[in-house]
Amino acid sequence: MNGFEEVGLWLVRALRFLGVYASSLAFMTLVSAAAPIFLTRIVAEARTSMKRCFLWGVVFVLNTIFMAGMAAQSGDILGPVVSIAAIVILLLITLHGMAAIGTEIGKRVLMLHNKPNTSTLTQLYVGTTILFLTALIPILGWLILAGALFTGIGAFLESAVGDYTRPR
Repeated sequence: MNGFEEVGLWLVRALRFLGVYASSLAFMTLVSAAAPIFLTRIVAEARTSMKRCFLWGVVFVLNTIFMAGMAAQSGDILGPVVSIAAIVILLLITLHGMAAIGTEIGKRVLMLHNKPNTSTLTQLYVGTTILFLTALIPILGWLILAGALFTGIGAFLESAVGDYTRPR
């Protein structure tokens, strides 16, 4: 590879990273604006029962991927449709959970800088940026991001199940 190919490859990777970051942040902004109370409950759930949320997240992700893989193997048209639907639902739940974890991380970082009364969106932007930058660190950063994602997914599930089972 010559120098121009390496620079081009690096540029493509950087643009891909920025695209994923911007689209994820845009969705998380919509989530926090559309359902701020639910986002607050997800954050509270993740803060109070982190281990349980992490385990629920791991179990849910593994089962969803297994179910999507099994559905994709079926011979009719319904299998791939169910598989794609399962992966899209997993993506939506993951972004909801990541919004909650990013908000909590941003809140804690901003408290360290004596800015405890910042808006939820500022907390979301700071925390999500920290999570995405952490993911650039090989192995350790990936493990930290995976832990945050699993915890966020589990917190989303705990909050959603709590809303569903709570007496009216």
